Amino acid sequence: MAAPPVTLAPPIVQQVDENQGVALTAPAGARQQGQAGSSVPVEVRATGEGGAILADTLIQFRVTQGGALLELDAARTDSDGIARTVLYLPRRAGLVAVVAELAGTEVRTTIAVDALAGVPAQLGLAAGNGQEAEVGELLPNRLAVTVLDADGNPVAGADIRFEVLAGGGIAAPTRARTDSLGQASALWRLGPEAGTQQLQAGSTVLGTSVTFTATARGRPRAADGTPLPVEAGPVTVERRDFVIGGSLVCQLRGSSTACRGANDRGQRGAEVPPTFRALTAGVSHMCGLDETGVAMCWGANDGGQLGDGTRTDRPSPVLVRTEIHFASLTAGATHTCGLAGGGVPLCWGQNLSGQLGDGSGNDARFPRAVGGGLTFGTLVAGWNHTCGLTANGNAFCGGLNGDGQLGDGSRLDRLVPTLVRGAIESLAAGSTHTCGVSEGQVLCWGDNRFGQLGDGSTEGKPQPTTVSGLPAAPTQVTAGAVHSSALVAGGAAYCWGQNLQGQVGDGTTSNRSTAVAVAGGHRFRSIHAGGALTCGITTNGAQLCWGLNQSGQLGDGTRQSRSNPTAVPN
Repeated sequence: MAAPPVTLAPPIVQQVDENQGVALTAPAGARQQGQAGSSVPVEVRATGEGGAILADTLIQFRVTQGGALLELDAARTDSDGIARTVLYLPRRAGLVAVVAELAGTEVRTTIAVDALAGVPAQLGLAAGNGQEAEVGELLPNRLAVTVLDADGNPVAGADIRFEVLAGGGIAAPTRARTDSLGQASALWRLGPEAGTQQLQAGSTVLGTSVTFTATARGRPRAADGTPLPVEAGPVTVERRDFVIGGSLVCQLRGSSTACRGANDRGQRGAEVPPTFRALTAGVSHMCGLDETGVAMCWGANDGGQLGDGTRTDRPSPVLVRTEIHFASLTAGATHTCGLAGGGVPLCWGQNLSGQLGDGSGNDARFPRAVGGGLTFGTLVAGWNHTCGLTANGNAFCGGLNGDGQLGDGSRLDRLVPTLVRGAIESLAAGSTHTCGVSEGQVLCWGDNRFGQLGDGSTEGKPQPTTVSGLPAAPTQVTAGAVHSSALVAGGAAYCWGQNLQGQVGDGTTSNRSTAVAVAGGHRFRSIHAGGALTCGITTNGAQLCWGLNQSGQLGDGTRQSRSNPTAVPN
């Protein structure tokens, strides 16, 4: 049967701001096609005067004709100036028009999509069905589905969701789009129940799904053979979209991950899936959580800190070997920790000093429960120590304590968390020092050779000591390797400690043993310290960074360290 005629689109008008030379264009063309009932990727490029790319610029999308749906009503442009969304076409043939507009301006462009009649695209099994593995283990082969149109041609950009139906396992990612071959794939870690397990791959737009089955052998157990310590189900993931590692800065833009800086151990992450809700960065490794709390890690793995059961560095994300879903993650030099449901802490990686807190001192290549039966609302990792904060304001720390960084008044390493002296409201951990907020003051403890405790001396303290020089109550505290930073009421930023690379941000390279104001009089809504650099997000959304820049981690396009806040191009 011949397809009914498609109504012609209205004239396509691209508007340009004559004063600023700003324009929006559609790289794939102003007139596109798609099968009725399928999805079509929509992209626009934002350029400024002289055709300069406009990155990190908000673009708003809306359907003006055809009754279709959009995956995202707004998206920010990437480093190529491209903003993306997905258009879900109606099941009937006809014209759909989408307007993309530069937020807050009159600059816009219209994209017309012809929804072609015919049999809607079909979803089918491609690979991975009928596999076997031990309970709790990853299936040897990926699961794959294929979306084809009525003529058997692959459909790219179709949104596929992977959901475990029976067995309690984990799919990663939980959401993917079909590639140019019409395929989307996921990993499947089986749950703790022996027998047949099921996973569904489906598309709400196509209105269809397929089911994979697998056989789980053996008895329910964790990766190390012990009973699972916590419930393995999904949790509410705490969003964390800006992190600094040793010489690396990463941030989430929407759900896409953008990193800059060192990559000697693969820590920037090749083929990082754009599905994370939260990130954490160690010295040379990173981890992310998807929207359900499934953990993946990449980068250095000499201590087993990636949690995949090996000590092999990984340039691409690998699943952490556990069925546990995490609400948050934190990373140290060679270990990683996370909070599961109910605030139960688990850690993995190197444990020479007891930083995993399980009482053993033995390394773990997959998550292991922290000893002591404690639950936390916050968990932070220093290079070789870990601290948690309970709901009633008690802080506990474990691991390396040669500089007093555990805050218990001693310099003895602790294999399980020990109580920090005094009430604490928030925590931050550096390489060998720790800081917290308490009753309107910042307290720090541990190594102080560079003044990173901020008490006016360079003498280490094994118990909390008050930071001097802050003019108002702190709203946030953060710690780099050997410097510390805080925001105070009103948004002013203050830093102290080592300043050899300008990480204190006061325009000098002199170490500071008390808090000094960051130069420029900027007002920040958040501040982030890590390694030998500091970054802040201003109240108007601009990103400023200062400190070490040998790997380009400041993001200003150079490798020159900065002692004053330097704007990072969007």
